Amino acid sequence: MASNTKLSRENDNNYLRIAIDLVLKVGLLILVIYLCYRILSPFISIVVWGMIIAVILFPISNKLSSLLGNRHKLSSVLIMLIALLLLTLPSIWLVNEIVEGIKFLSESMQDENFTFPAPSESVAEWPLIGSWLYDKWMDLSQNLGESLERYLPQITVWGERVLGTLANTGMGILAFAGSIIIAGIFLIYFESGAESGKKLFRKIAGDQGDEFLNISVVTMRNVAVGVLGVAIIQTSLMGVGLILAQIPLAGLWILVILIMTIAQIPALLFSIPVIIYMFAFKDPLPAALWSVYLLVMGALDNILKPMFMGKGSTVPTIVIFLGAIGGFAAFGFIGLFLGAMLLSLAYRLYLAWVSSEA
Repeated sequence: MASNTKLSRENDNNYLRIAIDLVLKVGLLILVIYLCYRILSPFISIVVWGMIIAVILFPISNKLSSLLGNRHKLSSVLIMLIALLLLTLPSIWLVNEIVEGIKFLSESMQDENFTFPAPSESVAEWPLIGSWLYDKWMDLSQNLGESLERYLPQITVWGERVLGTLANTGMGILAFAGSIIIAGIFLIYFESGAESGKKLFRKIAGDQGDEFLNISVVTMRNVAVGVLGVAIIQTSLMGVGLILAQIPLAGLWILVILIMTIAQIPALLFSIPVIIYMFAFKDPLPAALWSVYLLVMGALDNILKPMFMGKGSTVPTIVIFLGAIGGFAAFGFIGLFLGAMLLSLAYRLYLAWVSSEA
């Protein structure tokens, strides 16, 4: 009996030592992960974007490498330089246009002789909103100072938001340039990185690791083309229309359209005030032609997104789209990819679970 009691105490002591040892090891592991996170936190966003860009650009880099005689490093460097060029030149033009537009607007507002243009008589004849719009517009043109004072708090708030957006845009461009450079490094070592990714997914998901890795890669590329690619295409086409139609502050409006399209806000909403402006100040024929152009370009995303977002994927387009939108709402721009990937993987896990039950 005494020996059994002694054996039981020894077993309890062993269990206690094992528990303490396990708690210390897990605690140390958590501490190491936390410290690594604190050290790398300033670079995590740039590195993650670099990885995403590398995954997106790898097929192009691979084709270019074949054309260059399998010179993989050279193709990776060329892709990186071309991407930097495509980012830098439009960004310089856009920032310059925005600065010039804001400078012009500021100087105009400070000019004592500045007057807001009055609406034409035809505005009052527009259906539904014509009479209301004509009265408000005429009041603004005749009593500009009083109108500005009346809406000064709202103007101040929106002005601060615009300046904040411009500052964030500038920092975002610099961060994106850094991500492109990191993407170039990832492309150089893409084969070893892909092998590490396979091992990680196999470690987590077992036999389905390769399938889940493929879903993640395809989803990432589809979101890039279906959200960012379509946003850039739509913004570029609408921007060309704004410039050729000689819309004031075109650079600023192009930035607004880009933010709207990435945030999945319909660009058609932007077309409405532009169309009102053109019919108020331009001849009917060019106003009508540019209005049709902007309406078509504003609806272009409804055609392109379904074509690209589900291409080559075993996951329905609606799942990828909901994941991208929900991820954007929860985590910002990086959530476009993170949300789509997580929801796609969850969808495949659900199907596997249902199939195993059957």
